[in-house]
Amino acid sequence: MNNSPAIRIASVSDAPQVSRLLRSAMLTYCADSGISSSMLEALTESVESVADRISRQTCLVAEFEGTIIGSICIKEVQNPMVYTFSDKTCEYLEKLEKTFYISRFSVEEKYRKTGLGIDLMAKAIEVARNAGADSILLHSAATNKNMVEFYAKRGFILIDSENSRGYMRGLFANKLR
Repeated sequence: MNNSPAIRIASVSDAPQVSRLLRSAMLTYCADSGISSSMLEALTESVESVADRISRQTCLVAEFEGTIIGSICIKEVQNPMVYTFSDKTCEYLEKLEKTFYISRFSVEEKYRKTGLGIDLMAKAIEVARNAGADSILLHSAATNKNMVEFYAKRGFILIDSENSRGYMRGLFANKLR
């Protein structure tokens, strides 16, 4: 019997479990980032919205004993300039050719710091690499020390930050080639 979580591509039928996991993880993210939960759109997403994302993007889930305990979504971005904050961001983004974007990264609390998040991130990066990506982008609260360090250890650097959503939100990039 295998005692480790399996990482697989999510199906629409996973949406209720993924939605529950995201809500829980995002509440912790808010607390760790020092931001109000009212500022995070992920907390207002319906199960139907999560199902729609699963149907349109590559969403990976970690499943253990029939329960989804981690998730991450990655999609190709046709125009990375939509993430422009400033001239600094623009200068970086205009050099990119094939870019992917990571969102809705979550791990159930009792599985954090077990390597599961590392495995999910590695699989998402592998998806992008296999599709010929030269870079991956993601947003995170720049005040969330744990997440900023986690992303840095995976090769992401802070490109720029802005405050349009009421908190310091960073744009992070990982150049794959």
